Amino acid sequence: MSDKQQPAQPQYVAPPYFQQPHDDEIDLRELFAALWQGKLTIIACTVVFAVAAVAYALSAQEWWSSKAEVTVPNVTNVAEFQQQVNQYQPIFKSISENEDKEAVQNKQLTALADRERIFQRFISLFNATQTKLAFFDKNEEFQRIKASFDAEDATMSEEDEEGRKFYQDWLGRVSAEQPELKNDILDADLSVQSVTPESSLILLEDYLKFVNQKLNTQLNQDLAAVVRIETQALQQQKKSLNAQAKTALKQETERTQHALTIAKAANVNAPLQSLGEQDLFPIQMGASAIEAKLNVLKNLKDPSVLEPQLSPLMAKLDTLSTIERSDVQVQPYSVLENPASPLSRDKPKRALIAVLGTLLGGMLGVAIVLVRFAFKRD
Repeated sequence: MSDKQQPAQPQYVAPPYFQQPHDDEIDLRELFAALWQGKLTIIACTVVFAVAAVAYALSAQEWWSSKAEVTVPNVTNVAEFQQQVNQYQPIFKSISENEDKEAVQNKQLTALADRERIFQRFISLFNATQTKLAFFDKNEEFQRIKASFDAEDATMSEEDEEGRKFYQDWLGRVSAEQPELKNDILDADLSVQSVTPESSLILLEDYLKFVNQKLNTQLNQDLAAVVRIETQALQQQKKSLNAQAKTALKQETERTQHALTIAKAANVNAPLQSLGEQDLFPIQMGASAIEAKLNVLKNLKDPSVLEPQLSPLMAKLDTLSTIERSDVQVQPYSVLENPASPLSRDKPKRALIAVLGTLLGGMLGVAIVLVRFAFKRD
C-alpha cells in the first residue's frame, strides 16, 4: 500500500487586534539599567532638593501658639456683680398680667447678671475684630513684633493695602473656639499665635486682661443704663400720677364747694339721719362737716391720699436714692486650663518639609532619567 499524503494542517493566525508590535515594548532590564546609569542625576536632584528643603525649614518664620481653656464662670466669679444687680430687682419688678398679679423680675436685669450670658459676651468680645485692633494698638509686645516685621506704619486704612494684609494676618492668630456642647457645659479654647513661645504667652495673658477690662466696663455701663432708664420710667409714672391726683383734688374740691353751697341753701347744718341716694353734690354730712372737708382738701399736701398708687411708687424712689452703686469687677469665665508657654511650634514642620523635599527631588531625578531614556529609544 502506498502511503497517502496527509493534508497540511492550517496554521492559526492571530487576529489583528491581538497582534501587537514589539518595537514599543519596554524591557524592564533596560529600564532598570537606564535608572542605574542615571543614578548620579537622581542622587544630585535628591541632594539639591533635600538641602533646599532643610534650608527653607531652618530659615522659615517660626510660629508658636499659647492656649487656655475656659468655661462658664462660677457663682463666686460674678457674686459681687449679681448682688449689685439684685438690689434693684425689688424696685424695678413689674406686675404680671395673670390673675394672681404677682411681681415679675425685671428681664433686663436678669439677663445682665446671667452667668452663661456673661460668658457668651466674653467669647464674642474675644473674637471681635474691633477688640483685637484696639488691643494691637495699645499692647507693647505687639508693637515690638510689628517693628520686627518692618511694619511700624501699618494701618487698617483703605489706602494702606500692605498694612491691612499685615493686620488681617494677625487677626486670624487670635481666636476663641467653642467645641460642641458636652454634658450641658459650655467651654472655649483660647489661642494666640506669635513668633516665639514667650511672645505668644505674653500676648495671650495681656489680651485676656484687656478683654476682661473691656467687658467689665460694658457690664457696669449696661447696668447704669438699665437703672437710668427704669428710674426715668418711675419718675415719669410719678409725674403722671401726681397730675392725676391734682386733677382729682381739684374736682373733689369743686364738688365739695358746690355741696356746701347747696347744704347752706337747704339749711342742712347737721348730718341727716337717712343718707339716701348719693347725689352729684352730696349734702348728707351737713354744712358743718362739708365745710370741714373743704378746708382739709384746700390744705392737702400729700396727693397720695387721692391716688393710692403714689405711695408704693414714692417708696421705690426713696429706696433707689439710698442705693450707692459702684463699678464692680467680674471674672467672666472659670479657668479649666491656665495659659502656658507652648512646648512645640505650630510651623514650620521641619522634619516633614525635609522629607517631602527629599522625596520630590528623588521623583524629579527619576523623571529626568526616564525622559532621557524615552528620547534615546526613539
